[in-house]
Amino acid sequence: MLPDAMSVWREVHSLTRAGCRALRRGSVAPAKPPRAESAMEPMMSNYNSEIRPARDVARSVERDAPQSREGGYVAKPSLTDRPAGDDGMPRSDQETWDALYSSPVESRRSGALYNAFSYPTKIDPEAIAVFVAAHTSPGDTVLDVFAGSGTTGIAVRLCERPTARMLGEVERLGLDVQWGPRHAELYEISVLGALLANTMCSPPPPEDFERAANEIVDAAQREFGWMYETRDDAGDPGRMRHIVWSEVLTCPTCGDESAYWDLALEWDPVALRNDAPCPHCGEGIVFADAARACRPAVGESNGDVGLRRVRRPMRVYGATGKRQWSRPVGTADLDLLARIAEVALPASVPDRQIRWGDLHRSGYHLGINWIEDLYTRRNFIAFGALWEAIEEQPAELRDALRLLVLSYNASHGTLMTRVVVKSGMAGLVLTGAQSGVLYISGLPVEKNVFQGVRRKTRTLCEAFALTACGSARVNVHCASSTRLDLADASIDYVFTDPPFGDFIPYSEINQINESWLGRVTEPDEEAIVSKAQGKDVAAYGALMKSVFAEVGRVLKPTGAATVVFHSSKPQVWSVLGDALTNADLEVQRTSVLDKRQPSFKQVVSEGGTRHDAVFLLTPASGDARKYETDHAEVLADVHARFGHEDDQRLYSRYVAGCLQQGIEVAMSAPEFYRLHVGGAYR
Repeated sequence: MLPDAMSVWREVHSLTRAGCRALRRGSVAPAKPPRAESAMEPMMSNYNSEIRPARDVARSVERDAPQSREGGYVAKPSLTDRPAGDDGMPRSDQETWDALYSSPVESRRSGALYNAFSYPTKIDPEAIAVFVAAHTSPGDTVLDVFAGSGTTGIAVRLCERPTARMLGEVERLGLDVQWGPRHAELYEISVLGALLANTMCSPPPPEDFERAANEIVDAAQREFGWMYETRDDAGDPGRMRHIVWSEVLTCPTCGDESAYWDLALEWDPVALRNDAPCPHCGEGIVFADAARACRPAVGESNGDVGLRRVRRPMRVYGATGKRQWSRPVGTADLDLLARIAEVALPASVPDRQIRWGDLHRSGYHLGINWIEDLYTRRNFIAFGALWEAIEEQPAELRDALRLLVLSYNASHGTLMTRVVVKSGMAGLVLTGAQSGVLYISGLPVEKNVFQGVRRKTRTLCEAFALTACGSARVNVHCASSTRLDLADASIDYVFTDPPFGDFIPYSEINQINESWLGRVTEPDEEAIVSKAQGKDVAAYGALMKSVFAEVGRVLKPTGAATVVFHSSKPQVWSVLGDALTNADLEVQRTSVLDKRQPSFKQVVSEGGTRHDAVFLLTPASGDARKYETDHAEVLADVHARFGHEDDQRLYSRYVAGCLQQGIEVAMSAPEFYRLHVGGAYR
């Protein structure tokens, strides 16, 4: 590097860190926020006061720096050349790796960027951005071969406009990074994932989106708002917030039917029984064994004739002005349902049959054969009205509006929404669909779709405000990663989070939202273990080898890759190890991702692992590597260094150590937990 360029880099680096420290001390004067004209003011004010001051300090120097022929940033010195701290001595790759991988990076499940759309197993984009910034320079190209909902692309965008949390995490870890635009290539086989990634990484102007979102809700409400109008507990006009429905049980003795709500719920304190006497004959009913009442029915969107489960509306929760209330379902509510039954379905609703796979359960999925069967008729009509209103908006806003509606759809708009009982709570707790499964409870909930979509608009606006500006280029490819349309040695850094074996059948879950898009993911090259798809561990391994062979091909000799992974099964870990070895990628460092809130499946799965293992990989040096470490030594090392951590994190440390040392993962998570008792191995 030329001396003048190096001095410019030192000044940028020094001012950036000084700006970050001043920001955290609160000594940087916030920029004056723009005049409030909409709900965008608070989020833009936050950007002006927290992020822009430190960024502008660095940009004032960057503007004076010599530019490349392509008009990009001058390349930052390599990690082996760049200064480290106040002594001006070069900082090596090893020191940077130690700083980044010696302490877990925190991954939160909160904030507008994370909450914009529910997607299984996704990682906090601000956490990913820390890895991207530490491993790359402005102008570098980042690849994600399992892009999911596009969080790596979002992270690349954030490197140009770092959030206050990113600045704090970089300072905590002692990393020297240069903020600025990188570029990304995202490969995702999912139709839904590609839509999310494209929209979140190239969003419309937030103010235009907010206006259009309000317009589509207004249009749908003008036609169908009456479906959510009701009377409150005093008989005055009110608005429905949600209704709790109940499945109906058949007594095995007398054959009479009773609502699960009436049989199972206790109210003082609130609890759910497992059995109760039949109110008709007095004989006991064990709910898990009792048959659910069904009736023949014809699907209007598809003409399918079959059995459908009987569900009864039980309690209305609503609002009158600012007062919230609840009451039992009455005659007027049933009359309203009868009126809704006479309304023709909008032409935009999907008439697709559900492609059931590994998630199908013969019990609670009885009668759920078509997309229509997952909805109450009221909400199916409401979503159809919103979908048709989107077509009246400018073309450049439609994908963002579709994302808005779908962000509420599968999580809150279907029969998978439910109420649960929680200890210490006075009443039933409303919650959305469980992530990663297609569970329908005995007490499903019907929410007010118009109210929910309008409320979700603000979250999307906040997320778009964080990624709407900048010069980072993010290319999204809705294609298999087994064949990358990229040149050899063209990628500087890879960050990816592969599917964890049989953990999540993504295409089966995503088909609910994708049915509204008119195209569903073809699962042939979906890299999972799936009995329904006829894919065993060997088939999963073959797909993983193909993908990582492509990673090895396109990664520069000086590049690096970070892979996040978890599984409780040794054979799945062996697949990952074989794929990395086949691609000539070596494990240089390991760590764990500090997930503050594990996913639902990580909590309930037998032997679930609540912390993902993190691997830093580089192209193999070509030296023959012989490992003398054995399984017992890895266990001893993990216990000696990390024995104070919980079992779930220790298991991630254990498997990471095995892969780094090139030995087999010999224990499943349950076996490891049984072995590690009382903070020691027995």
